[in-house]
This record gives sequence, structure tokens and C-alpha cells, in this order.
Amino acid sequence: MKKRTLILTLALLALLLAATAFGASAADSGTCGKNGGNLTWSLDDNGMLKISGTGEMAAYDHVWDEDAPWYAQQSAVRTIVIENGVTSIGSYAFYGCRSLASVSIPDSVTSIEDYAFQYCVALTNVTIPGNVTRLGFNAFGYCDNLADVTISDGVTSIGNYAFYKCESLKTITIPDSVTAIEELAFAYCNALEHFTVPSSVTTIGICAFKSCASLESITVEPGNANYVSDEYGCLYNKDKTTLMQYPTGNTSTSFTVPNSVKSIDSCVFLDCGALTSITIPDSVTGIGATAFGNCDALTSMTIPDSVTELGGLAFRDCDALKSVTLSNSITIIGQETFENCESLESIVIPSGVTTIEPFAFNFCKSLASVTIPKSVTEIKNNVFVNFALTDVYYEGTEDQWNEITISSENDLLYYATFHWNTPYAPVRRAGAKSAGGSHTAFLIVAGVCGAAAVPAAVLCVLVAKNRKRKRRNVW
Repeated sequence: MKKRTLILTLALLALLLAATAFGASAADSGTCGKNGGNLTWSLDDNGMLKISGTGEMAAYDHVWDEDAPWYAQQSAVRTIVIENGVTSIGSYAFYGCRSLASVSIPDSVTSIEDYAFQYCVALTNVTIPGNVTRLGFNAFGYCDNLADVTISDGVTSIGNYAFYKCESLKTITIPDSVTAIEELAFAYCNALEHFTVPSSVTTIGICAFKSCASLESITVEPGNANYVSDEYGCLYNKDKTTLMQYPTGNTSTSFTVPNSVKSIDSCVFLDCGALTSITIPDSVTGIGATAFGNCDALTSMTIPDSVTELGGLAFRDCDALKSVTLSNSITIIGQETFENCESLESIVIPSGVTTIEPFAFNFCKSLASVTIPKSVTEIKNNVFVNFALTDVYYEGTEDQWNEITISSENDLLYYATFHWNTPYAPVRRAGAKSAGGSHTAFLIVAGVCGAAAVPAAVLCVLVAKNRKRKRRNVW
């Protein structure tokens, strides 16, 4: 009996070993070419992944579970050797190879496609050969430990998000062959201290250097026909009519935008934690999205009347911001413009504004007073949420207020004390629309405003109450 058991055990073990060996063999090599067998791959016991053959690599797509054939063993990949003859690195090819420490890319490669090395968090350095003409979207995004990048002469374009959130990237040299640095190419490269734009560059995308925490200066080489920098390390277009980037790591506490500037791009001052004041001249007409976001030390701001466009999220997360004077020329308060401005105490919305976008004042927990002009026709959802609003000053009449379209989750409007202009105010109950139309709010005259001596346009105080209280959001 024991002998039979031993024989069965040995037989099962042999089968298991055979299956394991077969599985390893099947999973450790195969084809990966765009045309099938034009490229082959193999993964050895030391974690070296080798790509051999001639021509383009296949394109993969992690989002749709169309992963590279070695994806199931990505944690075992330590080194990648791409042999000469391979002409492209496919999209998502080495996505998520978190143990990858080194990669060798031959001169035959002409393109590195989208997401090719995204989340290769152990990769510390890489050399991009000069024949690469395309460095794809997010090609090296989120490579947390990538500290040193060499871009060889011949590369012409650095793609969108190419080195996005490479937080250890400290050294990178851009050769004179590069003509384009696309949007967000180096965003959140927090170790990057200095960046030189060569004279060859003709295109720099929006927010290319967004929130690089240690970036002290951007220097544009003399002779560049499209861009220029200044003594503060700021980046401008050639005639300095557009301010494109203020270096996030600059430790100055104040900055005055030059009088030549007409437009402040998106992300320009985002995360500039040292700035306590920014002066904007009357020459500026447009300010992009997130322009001043997360400027933690900024306490006050004046947007001149020359400004006709103020982008969404413009002041989001400005924790110390207590007061803002807005341009009388803007017509929209954009989405999340003042969200999380915890110190903001009051706001006067300019008389030309017609629309207040969602979340504009969300989580402004110190905001007690809001002045709303009669020009406003729509207050969208979640504008006035999660703060202790006590007073609403409306510059029109009760009837005009009732014509405003007010979307859901704006309950605080109906817990506040209302103040508005009216030619007469007999003691009465006056209906007002509630958020979403699901409840009725009542405005009750709190004072006697009908005396003959009172001027035609007086402020009458009315208290807004809900017939039925809704559940409040909690800060």
C-alpha cells in the first residue's frame, strides 16, 4: 500500500513538474511584431526581456485588456534589451513593469508609442536614441525614480505628458533638434530645478512645466524666434504678450506681471506656494484655467476690469485667500473657481456676470457674505455648498430673483438672510424658488420698509427659510 502511494505521489509530482516546465516555456517566449512573427521575445530566469527581429512592434492597449504577451510576468522583468532592427516600441509595451531597472534602446528605433514605459517605477535612467521622431503620449509617465534622461540629437518632438509625474527627474538636456515640447510634457517633475529651451523649439504646449515644485528658472537660449525668458526665470512668447509659466520653485514672495502681457496662460502660477501677492496690469485681457490654483500664501487679489475671461479653477485651493476683487468685464464665474478657498470671507460678483458654474464656491467654509447682481440668470449645481453663508445681497427685486434658474444642491441660499433692492416693501410673504424646484422657500420681511421717508430704492432685509429642510452636506 505504501509502495503504491509513493508511486502515485511521484507520478503526480512528475506531471506537475512537466506542466510547470511547459507553462514556463509557453509563457517565456513568443512573437510580438506588428506583422506577427517579424519580432520575437524571450524572458530568461534573470529577468532579462529580449526583443529581437526586424520592423515594428505590435500595439497593445491595457485599457481594453489587450496587453503585451509578457504582461502576466511583468513583475519578473528586470532588464529590457531591444536588439538592433526593431523600429518601434508599441503602445503599452512595458506598461507597469515595476521592477524594470534598465532598458537598452537601439538606434534603429524611430518611435516610442503611447504609455510604452508608464509606471516603470524602478527605472532610474534612459537614453532616447537620435532616430526617434515620436515620443508618445505618457511614454514615461509616472516613472517615479527616473532621475536622468538623455535625449540624443535627432529627436524632434517630446510628446504630451511624455515625462508626466517623473518626480525624481533632475537632469535632462534637450538637443537642438527638438522643435516641439508638447502640453504637460514635464508636469509635476518635482526634482527638476532648471530647464533650458533650445533655440530650435517652435512649439511649447500648454502647462508643459506645470507644478514642477523645485523649478527655479526656465531659460530660453538666445536666438529662439518664438520664446523668451526673463530675470525671474519666467517663460513668455517672443513679444512677451503671453505669460506661459512662472517657475513654481521660485522663492520670491511677490511678482508683477509685465505691462506687455495680454494673456496669462493656464497653470502659470499653479502651486507657487511662496507668492503672497501678484499684481496684474490693465493690459491683461485673459486668464487661463487654474492660473493661481493652490497658491497657499496668496492673501488677496485684484483682477483688473480689462480682463474679460477668467478660467475655471482659477483660485482653487488658495487656502489663505481672504479677499478678491473681480473684473467687471467677466460674464461667467467658472467651474470650481474658488473651491476650497477656506479663508475667503466675502465676494462681490460683478454686475455683468450671467452664469455661476458648478462648485464655484464649494467648500469655502469662511464665506459669510455674497453679493449677486441682477444680471445673473443661472446658478448651477453645488455652487453654494458646505460653508456658513449668512448674508446674500441681491441687487435686483424679489421678482427678478424668482426668474433665476437655480440648480440642485444650493440649499445655503435658503438658510441665509437676504438683502435686496426694491422700490417698496410692504410686509408680506414672498415666494422664492428653491434648488431644483422640489421645495418652496419663503422670504419673510423682517423690517418695516414702507415709510414715506424711505427712498425709492432701499435695502429690505428678508430671511429665507425652507418649508422642509433638506439634508445638509457636512464639511
